[in-house]
Amino acid sequence: MTSLTTSGNTLPGGARTRHRSEWSRAWRRFSANRIAIIGLIVVALLVLIAVFAPLIAPYDPIKDIFRGMRGVGPSMAHPMGFDHLSRDLLSRVIFGTRVALLVGIFSTAISVTVGVIIGALAGYFGGWVDQLLSRLTDTLMAFPIIALLVVLAAVIGPSLPTTILVIGLTVWARYARVVRADVMSLRQRDFIVAAQATGVNDWRIIWRHMLPNVLGPVIVLASLGVGSIIILEAALSFLGLGVRPPTPSWGGILADGRAFILRYPHISIFPGIMIVITVLAFNFIGDGLRDALDPKDSK
Repeated sequence: MTSLTTSGNTLPGGARTRHRSEWSRAWRRFSANRIAIIGLIVVALLVLIAVFAPLIAPYDPIKDIFRGMRGVGPSMAHPMGFDHLSRDLLSRVIFGTRVALLVGIFSTAISVTVGVIIGALAGYFGGWVDQLLSRLTDTLMAFPIIALLVVLAAVIGPSLPTTILVIGLTVWARYARVVRADVMSLRQRDFIVAAQATGVNDWRIIWRHMLPNVLGPVIVLASLGVGSIIILEAALSFLGLGVRPPTPSWGGILADGRAFILRYPHISIFPGIMIVITVLAFNFIGDGLRDALDPKDSK
């Protein structure tokens, strides 16, 4: 990379142009990956379903109860049948998409923010700052995530905001590890040394020069992590520690169908299928981004 401008505050225009061209090439590689594009289309459809759920769902997922239809299977009028309380299962699954995506996206945003900040500080400053933050990261990674989530959710109380915060504040360690390693490598690069020599503020170096260079791996991890977080939310809701009933969530619907798995298997099958499809879609996107942003590892 070329040297900084005389002010030492910004990267040269040529470097910015190269960054833009690199992202353009990455998008071309990504768009050439059919599996990744399929994943992107599926996620886009899920987002549309979540946003327009009140318009798409044929019935109210909580208030509309069809007497005498308890556990009735799929039909033309009700493609997913009814749950154990005679509510339309399709409507509940549609509204459950909202919870899954809200938790997946916002928890990922929280974990990425915390992980990037901690990793960047540890990698750039080193010394006792690195020791303290690295030990904090190692301590968090030593706990089984699901057990930690169960304890925290039980202490704080189940709700949608609690689920988002608890998951977001417990899965940031892997982002911190990746960012720390990349920042430690970048710290020795000529353009960082030149910026330090010209008196550029440390925080400006981290924000303007470090973070843009570690975005690739973080984006890949985040796209793969959304699917994992959706599974964690489903597990918490399944255990009764996620979103409070009667708010529909895929994990909660699975829990509702657990006691009736032999008599009314469709209650658990349809939300389970939705979880599998959603997680696969995000994983396809993550794999496509990994190959697009790091072509050396692509086949």
